[in-house]
Amino acid sequence: MVLSRRSVLRTLGTGLATASVSTLGWTGVARASDLALSDRIDLLYSNQFNFNARGEPQITVGLMTGQRKVELSAPEGFDILPSGDGGTRIRAGKRLSVQLGKSAPAKQTYTLVLEELVGKHALRPDAVMERWKKKGFTPSDEEVGTVFGVEGRVLDNRRMLVTSGRFTSERVALEHAFQAKKEHGAVGKLHPRVHNRAQGRMVARDVEHDVDVTAEGVLWFTPRGGGAITVHDVLSGTTMGTGTRSDRKYLGSIYVAIDASGQLSVVNLVSESDLLAGLVPAEIFASAPMEALKAQAVAARGQLVTKVGTRHLADPFLVCSEQHCQVYKGRGHEHPRTTKAVKQTIGIVAMRPSETQLVDTVYSANSGGHTEHNDVVWPGAADAQLRGRPDPKLGKSFSEGIDDGNIAAFLRKPPTSFSQPPAGTAQTPYRWTATIDPSAVAGNKGVPKDLGVLKTMRVSDRGRSGRATTLELEGSKRSVTIHGELRIRRALGGLKSSMFIIGEKRDKFGRFVLEGGGHGHGVGLCQHGAMGMARAGKDVKEILSHYYTGCHVVKLW
Repeated sequence: MVLSRRSVLRTLGTGLATASVSTLGWTGVARASDLALSDRIDLLYSNQFNFNARGEPQITVGLMTGQRKVELSAPEGFDILPSGDGGTRIRAGKRLSVQLGKSAPAKQTYTLVLEELVGKHALRPDAVMERWKKKGFTPSDEEVGTVFGVEGRVLDNRRMLVTSGRFTSERVALEHAFQAKKEHGAVGKLHPRVHNRAQGRMVARDVEHDVDVTAEGVLWFTPRGGGAITVHDVLSGTTMGTGTRSDRKYLGSIYVAIDASGQLSVVNLVSESDLLAGLVPAEIFASAPMEALKAQAVAARGQLVTKVGTRHLADPFLVCSEQHCQVYKGRGHEHPRTTKAVKQTIGIVAMRPSETQLVDTVYSANSGGHTEHNDVVWPGAADAQLRGRPDPKLGKSFSEGIDDGNIAAFLRKPPTSFSQPPAGTAQTPYRWTATIDPSAVAGNKGVPKDLGVLKTMRVSDRGRSGRATTLELEGSKRSVTIHGELRIRRALGGLKSSMFIIGEKRDKFGRFVLEGGGHGHGVGLCQHGAMGMARAGKDVKEILSHYYTGCHVVKLW
């Protein structure tokens, strides 16, 4: 039997309802809720989130996984909660270490995600399934996400995954996923199917009071005095579990649970507003106009809530603290202006016209004056709220989009737009130039090493905004065709965007000269454009309504 996030974790047994304490003396109060610990662990894997006393959602954020030892500290000491809030509370000192004991990894298989369908397309996947059959796959459909109610309103963020294959090895599955992405434009990620949850024991050691607390499955920690918890040596980087280490402080509470690998994961349970207060200043200049900051806060909130139940399905948390979800560094990264924007937009989200589904409020730094269709940038069905549109200042100019016939004029004589930074500031996000060394392209990400020296390159397909979606490279040894906006940017050494033209002449060093515009994928909210609209007196609703076509801006809590 495959266990979904909604399944009860009966396989872990009643042993999860117990914790033992070895100590010379400790303070604790035992309550009947200790007996329900197995159900509490089940909630760690569920699609649910609770609301705090202020009426805000509480989100579980995975800080790191794959650890054998975790160090925590709090200025006024800890309460250790073997059963979570409402159960036994063990008074502990200011510094704790949590050590992994005997454990076993989860038993799970992996399937390839070929495509993700959202909105009305998720209800009728037959045509998409047939398309993948013609490509030689045996597709299945699998629903992720959840339906939840807020203040009497039913919200649905479910989406349909078109999947194929079954692999016991994650490494082998990833190889097939990358191949399907390269050859057929598949999403290129895996969907786990859990058959048995991981099991394991951990010991929390309080040296100051000579206390050992041993528990199965999970331990919760709250700081006395309502301060922050420091998690020492947090791993951060492009993917969880890799990168650099640093000490980080977090509001709310921390729990340590057994992850899918049978090791320790560290999770922050934090209110949505505290989480966003740390997120938003990392995404936009804190000096931006307030209405632009509000728009960014709403977009970031939408990104959080739409991910509930759609990511980390085999992990004991809803979202991670890495770029995969949204970068979150904890306390100490807030700014008064962005915190104000978060507080002034509490509970406000962008919804589809039916007001039953949230908009996937993606964003990028600078659209270059024209946003892009979602299905041009990422595999999947067209999203009615994520359509490529010209900047409002352009009026009827370029109303039919950017193509080979007008992109040179668009880039070389850029029209005035809200995405254009004010006079006197750096123009590089809006228009830029780049040079490409023909001998340095081979071996770039996605480019074969045996390409040889680059002789010619040509854009053969563009999206609605003029962004290159197919690039043909002819080398001295072979030729290659690159598909996809991000893959093109990487193939050419990390361009700001794929909205560019190739100069007819090379520079004096023999390098190709690119003239480009924009920074990022260009889908959804343009952050520079939002700032420009705010400076022109547009409010948060006007900004969001432009970038998320036809959306309704609604306060849910």
